[in-house]
Amino acid sequence: MTEIAEPFHGMAVPATRSGERPGRAGVRSRLAGLTSVQRFMLVLTALYLVKQILLVVIHPPFSGHDEVAHFAYLRTVVDEQRLPVLLEDRLPADLYPYCRYVLQWWCEPWNPRWVSSPPVRLTNGQLEGMQYAANHPPLYYVLMAPLATISAGWGIEAQQTLLRFAAIPFGLLLVLLAYRTVTALFPGDRFLAITVPTFVAFQPQVSYEAAMVNNDAMAIALAGAILYVLVRVFRDRYPRGACLLLGFLFGLALLTKGTSVTIAPSIGAAVVAAVGWRDIRGIAWRGATIGGMTVLLAFPWYLFLWRTYGNFSALPQVSELQQWNRPLGGFVELLTDRSFFAMRFHESWGYFGWRMIPLPEWLLWTIGVPLLVAAGGFVQYTVLTARTRPADDLTTHADPVMRPEAWQRWLLGVMVLTCLVGYLAVVQFGTQFELTQARYFFPAINAIAIVLMLGLRTLIPVRWHTPGQAGVVLAMVGFNVLIYTQFVIPFWHL
Repeated sequence: MTEIAEPFHGMAVPATRSGERPGRAGVRSRLAGLTSVQRFMLVLTALYLVKQILLVVIHPPFSGHDEVAHFAYLRTVVDEQRLPVLLEDRLPADLYPYCRYVLQWWCEPWNPRWVSSPPVRLTNGQLEGMQYAANHPPLYYVLMAPLATISAGWGIEAQQTLLRFAAIPFGLLLVLLAYRTVTALFPGDRFLAITVPTFVAFQPQVSYEAAMVNNDAMAIALAGAILYVLVRVFRDRYPRGACLLLGFLFGLALLTKGTSVTIAPSIGAAVVAAVGWRDIRGIAWRGATIGGMTVLLAFPWYLFLWRTYGNFSALPQVSELQQWNRPLGGFVELLTDRSFFAMRFHESWGYFGWRMIPLPEWLLWTIGVPLLVAAGGFVQYTVLTARTRPADDLTTHADPVMRPEAWQRWLLGVMVLTCLVGYLAVVQFGTQFELTQARYFFPAINAIAIVLMLGLRTLIPVRWHTPGQAGVVLAMVGFNVLIYTQFVIPFWHL
């Protein structure tokens, strides 16, 4: 990318029009100095913020994934200065009107019998109305505690709306990280610089998570930050400061959501690729630095899990609490099950909340076919670039993206690994619980966007890249308008 503006020398002030304030002239000067891609990012940022504000108000209170349970967790932290415990803490009675969006809570909010004392057990004796999100790490709730304290007297729905707005910065950070990551990986390429952040900004379910009360948006943003650092510092072979930063970010991610562990193989693979597998000593001290910082941050949480539950995940207690939430099958069975994959794909683009708003099959195919084509394009890119070298004749390979250097090849491998591990983790979780969900691999969204948009770029002739990138932007925006006007808003409000 070109520099934004020439360095400022001396105390000279840009010439201004008669009557125009110097401050306004300075803003215009800075805007004029931006590249077209940077100006596009300003527009994308504004569109994203407007979209997220609309999402906060369109979706009814507590209709998001586990919002009731996450809100109750936060209330325990604020009111009782402690962490909730599985099989002990119940969901507060004043949240019973939203029982429709809660797992395992007999739901009759109109019944005066349950107004002050919601049901505690099912007919088979199984516990219900229990806090089932207590196995989540505490960092998100600690960060939200000041907002919850300030808004304590606002009323439940007003307080929840404020907390939903607090999720938007995490989503915006993810979009900006997507832009910075792809421009660090392929400097100066307009197509990828525009399409990758656009794909992330308008992926409907990733956006949905960034407008709800839950820890997903924060965990996804931290994974995006880790990927950016991996790309940005790869050619420097991860000096000590970068390793400390990676350990810090990974530790924060583990303190935000347990699924963040899926980014660990990407960190390890990038370090080995950058240092070289023969340099055992170099790998060892970098691994120790990253791991040491990670352990330093995450150790108190895992100590709490061990002392409270006797394990490091509390998943056995979740299984005991949700006895109906049984495994879907074996690993190989789920990995090769087309219906399992189809459900995860549907969850990635539709449903919203607890699978309440399905998308029609024709629309899913309309989404899926271009994505499949883009994935095929990435395979073609891999084949086409396997024999090229950066020093190849520019007259034969004029496109620098089609002449990747070794460091770019390695990092693309890390992106593919991130995608694969993310999905395999969803499959593995399905071997334990029926309610495995697509959002568990959303921490890989920036890697997914880079792989798919690079594949699409490969299939589009260079002379068509400009209309091609415009087509991606229009398609993503149009798709969001379609699903909200035709499915989401009618479901909730008409």
